[in-house]
Amino acid sequence: MREDMHIHLERGAYTLEWVRAIAKQAHARGIARIGLLEHAYLFREFLPVYTRYSDNADAGIRDWFWRKAAAKDLSAFLALQEAVGSAEFPVEICFGLEMDFAPEHAEAIYRLTKDLPLDFLTGSVHDANGFAFDHAAAHWQGRDVERVYRDYFATEMQLAESGLFTIAAHPDCIRLFGHRPSFDLRPTFEALAAALQKSGTAAELSSGVHRRTGAPLGPDPALLAAFVRQGVRLVTASDAHTLADVGDGIAALEQLAERTCKSAKQ
Repeated sequence: MREDMHIHLERGAYTLEWVRAIAKQAHARGIARIGLLEHAYLFREFLPVYTRYSDNADAGIRDWFWRKAAAKDLSAFLALQEAVGSAEFPVEICFGLEMDFAPEHAEAIYRLTKDLPLDFLTGSVHDANGFAFDHAAAHWQGRDVERVYRDYFATEMQLAESGLFTIAAHPDCIRLFGHRPSFDLRPTFEALAAALQKSGTAAELSSGVHRRTGAPLGPDPALLAAFVRQGVRLVTASDAHTLADVGDGIAALEQLAERTCKSAKQ
């Protein structure tokens, strides 16, 4: 089943009309199942797990966060999920949240999400030990790339081992601005894949980083190969924030996964 399991609702109202527009776009691109979600920081209930942003020493990051934080109503989001479940659409629709993972907030993430009637929970890593690496290329100036990579994948490992999430979002988006460490990442990739497989967490193959920065489509080929070898469940995703991006790159991601699977069997 062709799927796009990472579509943000935030640019539209919580109405059936907006969902129908998304579903129509997905259907036109051959998508059979979609995952609608929001960044959890858009709801005030989840602000306690976002202290890495809300208290960030970088004023720009802190200001960005407070411009966006708590802008949506969780009860309205859940009411939309219920309304969608009672309506007819040309695609299957699932509802979830994208939650930034920080190991110090693992217990709070569990407590705040365990009773929600969601279909899935997507975990993501958008900072490396306090460095919000994906906001702007200029923020990398003067950074120790080796250390940033080690911090990032240490957090990804903890995310995978936590068992809190259904899906690990864009699991190597650290490379979005083209930075690469000098050390061999393949042992790290194998360890991450093994942790995801053990916890039953799916790995996301995303077109979002490619669309945003021109980075190669999907995860690093060596990481994708590790996922296949370890038997990690794969899901495709556009990380769409606009209607035009719904379903973008999904067919190409499927082909990438199929080629990797064939190579693994040879």
